[in-house]
Amino acid sequence: AAAAAVVAAAAAKSNAAAAAVQDEASRRDAYTASFSALSAAALKECLRAQKPDQLLGGNKKELVDRCVDRKLYGNLPRCPACGLGKLRVAYALPVGHKGQGRFSCPGGYDDDAYKPCSYKATAAERPAWTVVAAETETPVRKSAKKRPAGGGDDEGAPVPLD
Repeated sequence: AAAAAVVAAAAAKSNAAAAAVQDEASRRDAYTASFSALSAAALKECLRAQKPDQLLGGNKKELVDRCVDRKLYGNLPRCPACGLGKLRVAYALPVGHKGQGRFSCPGGYDDDAYKPCSYKATAAERPAWTVVAAETETPVRKSAKKRPAGGGDDEGAPVPLD
């Protein structure tokens, strides 16, 4: 009977963990869709508003991925060792890691000189994401080119001379 209780408890814990991973994956998908609808400038505005400041470089997909990660798990802090660099994180799996992975610091600039850093850790305290106006705005869709009034020819358009 005791063994059955242990098996039942393990199964319940496994089901709860699977449900938590599924919830995390669902939220990731929803956040990805939401951030993908924003312009690169709006994504950078979202990242710029976070404390501590987050990396702003990269293409739109990288900015979307960065915003999704920070909203799900919190912002990446400055390096606790050197205080200059912004921590980077690598995850073993795309979901189920709860925002923890392999953290490292590349170093940073002190005045005009670059100071390398070799900080590495497997956990970090991540400050919460702050929702900003740019995140909640409805994206403006580009409208189709307007046709000139009066039909197919552009009125007032220059006429080539022979």
